[in-house]
Amino acid sequence: MKRKIERFVVVTPRAVSPAGTPPRIHPPLGAISVLAEAKRNGYEALLFDAAAEGLKKGILDSSYNPVAIEELDGIPYWKTGLRIEEIVAEVVKLEPDVIGMSCCTVVDRGEVAKTAKALKEAFPTTPIILGGHEASQWHEEILGNTPFPIGEIPAVDYVVVGPGQPVITSLLRCLDEPAMGNLPQGVARRFNGLVEFSGLSEFQPDHFAIPDYNLLPRVEVAGREKALDIYSFIGNPHAGRIGTILGIQGPVAYLPLLTSYGCGFDCTFCDTDKRLVRYAVENTMEIINEFDCLFGINYIDFMDNNFGGGNNASRDLAFEILSQVAGAGYQIGFSNGLTFESMARENFRLLRQFSQDGNVRHIAFPCENGNDRVLHMIRKPHTLSVVRKVLEFAKENLQTTNREGFFIGGFPETNGQSAERPCELEETFRFITECLEQQFLHQAIFLTLSPVTREYRRSWRQLYPTAPFEHCLFSRKTGVWPYPNALLDEIHRKVKSINERLGRSVTRRL
Repeated sequence: MKRKIERFVVVTPRAVSPAGTPPRIHPPLGAISVLAEAKRNGYEALLFDAAAEGLKKGILDSSYNPVAIEELDGIPYWKTGLRIEEIVAEVVKLEPDVIGMSCCTVVDRGEVAKTAKALKEAFPTTPIILGGHEASQWHEEILGNTPFPIGEIPAVDYVVVGPGQPVITSLLRCLDEPAMGNLPQGVARRFNGLVEFSGLSEFQPDHFAIPDYNLLPRVEVAGREKALDIYSFIGNPHAGRIGTILGIQGPVAYLPLLTSYGCGFDCTFCDTDKRLVRYAVENTMEIINEFDCLFGINYIDFMDNNFGGGNNASRDLAFEILSQVAGAGYQIGFSNGLTFESMARENFRLLRQFSQDGNVRHIAFPCENGNDRVLHMIRKPHTLSVVRKVLEFAKENLQTTNREGFFIGGFPETNGQSAERPCELEETFRFITECLEQQFLHQAIFLTLSPVTREYRRSWRQLYPTAPFEHCLFSRKTGVWPYPNALLDEIHRKVKSINERLGRSVTRRL
């Protein structure tokens, strides 16, 4: 007799980084949001984060090394977390009725494929569901509709396309009782040799459970009343070395916070869902309070794609969230997602609010490039003139805020417009130099374009049809920029050198 589906386990893969570079390991916010919704509807929901569990094992047992070195096409990578055979052994103990897997970025693809294969061998009749941003964008390829077979993951049975919260309960019920009918919206699968997709589901965050932080692995810390989530304990958040900025010795209780889903802009190098929807203020504060009760909070990192952007209603909501957070006394920052368009609007209203509240400790300014032509080509809504005005205002009014700028180079031909030229790359470096020497920015980071969007990824894959997915994000030899890669390497060195010359310590490990 078929066992009724009761236990749903989501597995996240090992973390990948270039050898010698510690990975950034974050709480799997999507996974704990989906698990929370399944739990709310009566399922037993469990998280198994292979990266975090490996690090925790290394903390508790100093003889255990959570880092394995794997060479892919001559390039060595660190794989941080439990080995795949260890992942399978631990998941067997959990006795899942359905296995979920998270595939958030391109760099997860290789590890997800290997882990899914091993789990399917151990659980041949157990459905495996894949979710996450990368899975959503590339579900057809993952399910086999691809000219490049390296992208297929045969062990995956279903892919959730888009947010998982409105889909998971209906999908679990469908798997429990197949006679109920067709797949729910938001699900793709193989059917009669083709990829079948049921269409996107509607998503309003307030209709679903908030993330369940109780699911996160934690460690006890001597002298601390509350345990600390493992992600804060290892001190490797998206915002970087926040302890240095806050002047805190030891681990920082760090909450990466999303108050919205999607993005209101359409930049060519980002494939984020363009449907911008937000949590209500009450739900945002509930998320903060739950994390605070469990672990305490030293710092909240807003990671929204357009905080303070969107239409007037969503902008008002953003300001109300800022007011509530400041009133509660939290120290905050923005490692991602602020736009110059939103910061400049209404005579710098957003930055004036930051100045008034006095609790914004770090901002990563998305300068992106030092050329108006390139900014227009990649569909950024700002110009260098706007950037200068915003940075000058921030310098004068946010003197206690660490101001970091990030720039991107190596754009190929885009939307029929010519690729970024070497002379434009030099212009970006000159603009970086200006921003640092004029003290508009405390630090600058130069990034090489990673071909993650459809247009850029196709270009990369046609050049390298069998290259490991890790190379797409970490290797500068992606080849989509039609000039020698040594030029990009040189800009990396020059930006690092000017930071060092001016005594500016970059906060983030990239």
